[in-house]
Amino acid sequence: MTSRLHIAPGLRGRRSSEPAAGHRRAYHKLPKRRRWTWITALACALAIVLPGAARAEQTPAELLADLEAEGFENLSVEKISDGQGVVITFENRRYRWEVVGLGVALGLATAHQEGRVILVPMHTGVPMGRIEVDASDYRAFLRGELSEEEIFSRMVISSEAGPYQPGPHSSSFGKVDLTFAPGVRINLVTPAPPGVFRGGELRLSPGVYSNLWRGLSFDATYVYPLSSSEPVVGRATGSINARVGTEGFFQAQAGRLSEGLDGFAAALVYPSKDGRHLLGASIAQAAYPGWDRTGSYQAFWTWRPTRYDATATFAWGKFLAGDTGYSLTLISGFRESNIEFSYTKTSLSEVLAAGFTVPLGWERQPRPAPVRFRFRNAFRFMYYDENPRPLDGGLYVPFMDGYQTAIRRWNRAYLRTYAHELREAARRWLPAEVTESRE
Repeated sequence: MTSRLHIAPGLRGRRSSEPAAGHRRAYHKLPKRRRWTWITALACALAIVLPGAARAEQTPAELLADLEAEGFENLSVEKISDGQGVVITFENRRYRWEVVGLGVALGLATAHQEGRVILVPMHTGVPMGRIEVDASDYRAFLRGELSEEEIFSRMVISSEAGPYQPGPHSSSFGKVDLTFAPGVRINLVTPAPPGVFRGGELRLSPGVYSNLWRGLSFDATYVYPLSSSEPVVGRATGSINARVGTEGFFQAQAGRLSEGLDGFAAALVYPSKDGRHLLGASIAQAAYPGWDRTGSYQAFWTWRPTRYDATATFAWGKFLAGDTGYSLTLISGFRESNIEFSYTKTSLSEVLAAGFTVPLGWERQPRPAPVRFRFRNAFRFMYYDENPRPLDGGLYVPFMDGYQTAIRRWNRAYLRTYAHELREAARRWLPAEVTESRE
């Protein structure tokens, strides 16, 4: 069989693939059915290749409304000066764990933004640091297109204070939380000193907590034993929290600091830039019933490894009974829970201690309101063994309103350990269109 190639007149030597004008079929001459087929195909193609064209960037007011609806407080949303992103101040009292609260806030903040997103977390209206990330990068992280290592290599996490103030929207100041927690007390000292509880008992601990103003809070608990021992005020303390310079944290407390311990205490803390090291000092003047009020002081250093939620703290100084010495504390964390071991040696005695902390209540707590009911965030139990006993060696003043815990968590080292939980928080608590949106 022989085939021939016919070249039409006027096309000889033509290299263009476009047909000659005399051979082009006009669109209006296509059959009506084929015409609609081509229109439909073109619309489908555009929908596939241009999904980002439908993404509408939220205004600051719209993003503010979303964050407020989620229950965050002390809010402000402002455009960055160059217009390429937003700065958000927020305080999380809705989610029990800081990591979950940050994961939800980041998911909302980056869902419909372009450019850089800067989040400034607050505690009692005090800025704890700054988290900065590109919105498109974080959306890719939520979809699983960027690994935990990749997203943290592109994030800026700093504990520097910066010129940030608590936002005026949904203020936390003046709101009151009515709290509740179970308790247990065990004393195995035999024989027990006069007036000292001996044995074991369950307790109920109702309380009240309020952010009075920026950096100022009040916390009180009432201990009601389910046995023959007398109910007591376990805690009634006013706290002042503040930043010192750009990197330091300060806290002072006064009143009933813990059960039977009255006085005041203050602490100054400086974390390293990555959060792996922390240097601090504390002073106190307090006493138990029947004691002379004495001054105490400790200097301490805390170290944290890069990829694990564990800390080692070494402290040295003078304790409440006037004894001097040192202590070593090891804490291994598992999300909101941890186990703790410590050894203290002073001029009075040696003390071994072991215990644990577990979360209480709901992960997403009731929405903050002028008055709300919630469980305390955590239950902590410690067992102490002193030798010789009972000499009360190694006693110090505890800080228990959450500010010291927040200092140790708002940093790169801690947040990097829980990068997976950041992503899972957004996936669990936010709509799928937020965490699975395509670019």
